[in-house]
Amino acid sequence: MKRRIVDIMAHNDNQELDYLLLTEEEEHHLTKDIDFDRVKSITLQQINRRESFMNKNKGTRKYKTFIIAAAMVATLSTTVFAGQYFDGFKQFFGGSASIPESDRSSIQQSTVVSNVKMTAEESVLVGNSGYLIVTFTKEDGTAFPADAVVPQLGISATSYMVSQQLVDNNKKLIGLFEMASLDIEGFKATITADKITTADGTQVVKGPWEIDFTITSGKQKIKDINLAIENEKLTVTKVSVSSIGVAIEGKTDDTNNTLPEYAPEVKAIAADGKEIILNCSSTSPTKNGFQWLYNMDIKHNYAFLGDMDIKSVIIDGTTFDMK
Repeated sequence: MKRRIVDIMAHNDNQELDYLLLTEEEEHHLTKDIDFDRVKSITLQQINRRESFMNKNKGTRKYKTFIIAAAMVATLSTTVFAGQYFDGFKQFFGGSASIPESDRSSIQQSTVVSNVKMTAEESVLVGNSGYLIVTFTKEDGTAFPADAVVPQLGISATSYMVSQQLVDNNKKLIGLFEMASLDIEGFKATITADKITTADGTQVVKGPWEIDFTITSGKQKIKDINLAIENEKLTVTKVSVSSIGVAIEGKTDDTNNTLPEYAPEVKAIAADGKEIILNCSSTSPTKNGFQWLYNMDIKHNYAFLGDMDIKSVIIDGTTFDMK
C-alpha cells in the first residue's frame, strides 16, 4: 500500500480522521490482498452518488470527508473479509477442496478458557459422512509453540478420526474431524478438548473446552434407488452427491449386520461430460445398514468433486440420474 487512508485525505484538514491511522504491520496484514483499483472505483462511485448533496462550505467538506472515509472503510472491510476468509478444508486437502458455500454448514460456536478460544467453525457432509473444522486461537493474538497439539480432541455422537495443523505463523491451531455414521436428522454433538501441550507432553494451556452444536446437511443431491448386488446379496438404496464425493447407502441380508467387503465400481459424470472414476475411502454402519464413501482416486489421494455439476452416477455399470 503506497499511502494510508489518512494520507489520501490529508488536504481536508480534518483531525477526526486520526483514528484511522494503522501501524505498518497492521497495514500490511489488512491490505496485502486488496485490489486498490477496485477500491478506488467503488469509492468514487459512492462519492458521485452523493455529490448533488454537497455544498462548497467548510462544514460540508467535513461531511464529504466522512462519506469518503466511510465508503473506503466499508469497501476495505468487505474486501479484507473476503480475502482473509479462513478455509480450513484447503489447509488439509489443498486446492482440490473447492467447496461451494451452499455445501457448507456454518456452526460458529465458541468458548474461551485460559485466554484460548475454541471455535467449531463449519462442516461439509455427504450422506452420513463428512468433515468438520475446529480452531484454537489465543485471545491476545500470540502464537502457540511450533509443536503445539491438543492430545485429547474429540467429538461425541459419531465415529471419527482427527488431524491437526498449525497455520498463520502458529497463531491458529486447527483440527479436522473426519466423521462417519452420522444421524443427520437433527444431528447434535459436543466437541471436547482437555489441554494444549507440546509434542513431548508439556502442558502449554490448561483447559478444558466444550462446545455443544448442531450440524445441518448443507446442499446435496440425493436419489433413492433400488439396485441389487448379487455377489454379496446387497441392496443399494440411496445415492448422495456433494462437493466432497459420493455416498452410497445400502443394506445387507446378513442378520449379523456385518459391513460388506465388496465395493462397487463408481463413476461420477459431470454436466460437461467429464467422467470421474472414484475409489471407496471407507465403509461405515448406518441406522439401517451401511454406507460406502467414494472420494479417492486410483492412487488413493482425495478426489473431491468441488463445484462440478454432477448429472449422474454410475454404479457397477448402472446409471442413475442425479438432476
